[in-house]
Amino acid sequence: MTNKTLVLNKGGTPVSIVNSRRAVTLVNSDKAVVMAIYDGTLIRSSGSSLGVDCEWLRKSTNSVISMPIPAVIKCTKSDYFPKKYTNVLPFTRQNVYIRDHGCCMYCGKKVSLSSFTFDHVIPKSLGGTQWWDNIVIACLRCNNEKGNKPVGKFKPPLRKPYVPRLDKSAPIQLVSRLAGEIPHKTWLDYIYWNVILES
Repeated sequence: MTNKTLVLNKGGTPVSIVNSRRAVTLVNSDKAVVMAIYDGTLIRSSGSSLGVDCEWLRKSTNSVISMPIPAVIKCTKSDYFPKKYTNVLPFTRQNVYIRDHGCCMYCGKKVSLSSFTFDHVIPKSLGGTQWWDNIVIACLRCNNEKGNKPVGKFKPPLRKPYVPRLDKSAPIQLVSRLAGEIPHKTWLDYIYWNVILES
């Protein structure tokens, strides 16, 4: 996420993710203000080639500008408010892996993103769905042992599957962009997760 910038509307609602250069352009044209920065430098160039003169830039002795990477910016004029909101994360292989902390939910063994299997807690043959609240990650051994056994005929998952949600609804396109990526710590004041997502 360090090359991406979270964009808030005038009211502070997250509405988009843009690349860092777009964020700099919005700030430079007084359409946005910087709310948080990443540690490090995005651009080192002469002021004339950038056409920028903002207080959050630092000039070095050789007239080269060092610009911190904007992590979060807030629009000063835009009242844009997305029409479609959600607080449910997209159901993807990577998001299920993140939710279950990369561990088999039957034996607790760590599995890699490429080697785990989906297990239907209620088997599909018994009406189980392929959705957050019926899927856990499983190692190949546990998945093979469980097979089509119904709930009660095999050990229960270490943790009941659940739908990971944002504490606040966010634009669908923003949530989709966040799928599988853990927001940077500078974003956490603006996008709140009610579950700890770990890589």
